[in-house]
Amino acid sequence: MRLPPLLSAVECGDDRTVFDLLDDVPSHELTGDDAVTLLAAAAYAGRDEVVWRLVEDGVDVARPWAGGVDPVTWAARRGAYPVLLALLIRSGDPLRAGSPHRRALREAQAAIDSEVAVEPGPPPAHRAIVSHLEAVLGIHRSPDELMARALVHARADHDDWAESLIQLGYRADQELFNWACTVASDSSSLDRRRFGLDTLNSLNFGLDSPYDPELDLDQYDELPFTQKAAEFLRPLLDTEQDPHALRTVIAAFASYCPTEEVRAILVHADHAEPGVRRCVASQLATNSALVTADQPEVLAALVRLAADPVPDTRASALYAFTMSPVDTPELRAVMAAHLTDSHFDARIEAAAGLALRGDERGLPVLDEIRRSIKNHRSLGAGRLDDISYMLRVRAEPGDQGR
Repeated sequence: MRLPPLLSAVECGDDRTVFDLLDDVPSHELTGDDAVTLLAAAAYAGRDEVVWRLVEDGVDVARPWAGGVDPVTWAARRGAYPVLLALLIRSGDPLRAGSPHRRALREAQAAIDSEVAVEPGPPPAHRAIVSHLEAVLGIHRSPDELMARALVHARADHDDWAESLIQLGYRADQELFNWACTVASDSSSLDRRRFGLDTLNSLNFGLDSPYDPELDLDQYDELPFTQKAAEFLRPLLDTEQDPHALRTVIAAFASYCPTEEVRAILVHADHAEPGVRRCVASQLATNSALVTADQPEVLAALVRLAADPVPDTRASALYAFTMSPVDTPELRAVMAAHLTDSHFDARIEAAAGLALRGDERGLPVLDEIRRSIKNHRSLGAGRLDDISYMLRVRAEPGDQGR
């Protein structure tokens, strides 16, 4: 094992290089000391995807790290939620006596019980660990308790918040919908309102619970509260002032309502808050059936969003054009202007949109991207495969084009 370059790539956060180097490591070397050293380094650096890869490849999580550190205990005490989940993927039945899941749950709960002042940096995610492991072990907490855990740090970008939403998303029923609407209507607490709206959005994902095999949401063509959800959210498009809550309202409304009604979100395409504009662009891209010649207001909004200063917003708008049947000189000019966009995703969508319309200006950019791809992990590899497939379909005999 070429340990020095692997450790250097981990330290730099260069996961692609780590994975490329690991491709050349013989399986027997993943049982030795160097592999354990690499696993520890990846965990300490918070490189959870590298940890996941190493554990999947057979690195022993039960072997202590330097100084006698037990990996699972360290991650649970540290509140390193994604690293811990990666360490546990090959740990067998969590219900068996002495499972590392039980040990991790005890350690995370003990860390919560002894919490002191928060150190600089993101707060540890002990509550996310507890919520996840309790569910794995068959312990299901009430919506109020899961919300209380999310609100300790009250950060929508924190794992405690996200894990509570995940657990609630597995319980998409009428009772939980009613609870979420009540919380989302609580004008006394912005954090509670945000969490209630986020829960409404999560419920529509229709997640099948890995903990309750009898709860199969795939049996529903439509969740029983879909119409009520759209009716609850529609007025908030006009009244919500908090940017975070408004982003959630836009996303949730677009997912619950029929495609033709998604146009209601266009009122926020020029919102002052960048995240709101980004959300509008993303939802329009998801509902690409709206991006047609008979929807000029949708096309106009996407043209403006394609010029947004936020790269992801531009990329979403250009993706919507890639997937659209509309072909006009004006639209081609918009895409051509982004062939040299500094953002990779925007650039590849602009090139794809032109190439799919038979415009030769897009092909050289796609070819340049193709030459830079080394393997399936290279930037743009997956998207380029999709685009190449669409180009082949367009070129098949009998294709009528756009």
